[in-house]
Amino acid sequence: MEVRIVGEPLPDPVVGGRAVLVGMPRGRVVESPRPVAGSSMTFVAELDVVVTPEGVDYRGPWVQGRKGERFLYLSWGHDDGDGFVLDRRAKLMLGVLDPADMLDARPDAVLEGRLSLVDARGGPVCAAVRPPAIRWRLVASER
Repeated sequence: MEVRIVGEPLPDPVVGGRAVLVGMPRGRVVESPRPVAGSSMTFVAELDVVVTPEGVDYRGPWVQGRKGERFLYLSWGHDDGDGFVLDRRAKLMLGVLDPADMLDARPDAVLEGRLSLVDARGGPVCAAVRPPAIRWRLVASER
């Protein structure tokens, strides 16, 4: 299933004199970190919805965490000249999703998560992100 993360508003593009980069890790590598720019940012990943004897589980190269505690990361950092350096990250928790909705989703459905990328102090959002800070919904594919 495609996952689309839409973040708005955005934090300041420069913190501490360094350009802020953000991306999603695939495994341990943050794929194509991008500078904070514009009024919103969108990130796309894939996940597999798997039925197990214990219920619904989420798997795939973008999915992090142990069974029952799955999440997607948004990783914030900067480029030190040798590549991406992690400063902080947000855990977009998947365990809050309704298993029945996920199992009944159309094959072409997209799981969309909308959230503010700004924390209470005005910096990049970090820590575990659950509703109401993120609004998950299933939407029709735009393809």
